[in-house]
Amino acid sequence: MRPRNLGFLVLGFTYSVLLISLVTFYWLHHNESLIHYWCVLLLCPPTLWLWALISWCDSEMFASSKDE
Repeated sequence: MRPRNLGFLVLGFTYSVLLISLVTFYWLHHNESLIHYWCVLLLCPPTLWLWALISWCDSEMFASSKDE
């Protein structure tokens, strides 16, 4: 697989993880229990860290890819 296509695949996976996390947080926001606060407190930092890590790796892939 070409590095550019692999980069687009990783980028799509990154944004799908972020979108699923945000939709889950939005859904839990309308829930009246305290589980919303625990989910935001426990899942938001790892989600943002994972998003930043994968985005950084993807930017490195795009920077090192060559057009053929």
